[in-house]
Amino acid sequence: MPSQKGFIGLKLLESDREIKKLIHEGMAEHINAVIKKNKQRIIGVLKTSVKKWLRVQPEISSLLSKGAFGSLNAQFGLRSNDADEAVRMVISLVSDSLRVKITPMNIKLKGRVEFNFQPTDFSSLLGLKSGHVMTEKGQDLHWLDWLLTKGDMTIITGYSYIPGNAGRSGGGFMDFGGVWRIPPEFSGTAQSNFITRSFEGREKEIMDILQGLLK
Repeated sequence: MPSQKGFIGLKLLESDREIKKLIHEGMAEHINAVIKKNKQRIIGVLKTSVKKWLRVQPEISSLLSKGAFGSLNAQFGLRSNDADEAVRMVISLVSDSLRVKITPMNIKLKGRVEFNFQPTDFSSLLGLKSGHVMTEKGQDLHWLDWLLTKGDMTIITGYSYIPGNAGRSGGGFMDFGGVWRIPPEFSGTAQSNFITRSFEGREKEIMDILQGLLK
């Protein structure tokens, strides 16, 4: 007898459009589950990267340059451990303020990731006690505010910085005459300061990190 070949028939009841929708729904569900699983890990990677980007800023290096003539450390008159504490608090506060908002993928496979760090008015940073220094005359000088928001404006009149092995920092002191402002290479405004500048040119690094949400 001749062999019999079996035949299986398959009839799709859904239209092409409905099939595509089902496929997209399945893909979106899977992608959203992966993103949810990876979110906290990626936030941790971002925070670590932010700390690294801040530490290499010239302003941070200058703040930590104890006793160096012309440094921010010397000009602000920061004592031995004051700069260390201030830098640690600034870096920690900026990185810890990271907030990530993820809009889930929809059936069109479109989603959104938003992240931000500091309030635009830098209120949390400007509230740091370590961002102040007390002068020998008992005056409260908010040096972190100067560095972040005052730009090139004259801050002190009647005094100017004199480099030397003296003063609270051991790198200079304020003497009568002239004016004083933040050195132009370090000056910052609310729109452009050492914190905002730490993110400039980091777009590719940020994108590479965010790609980890899908891995």
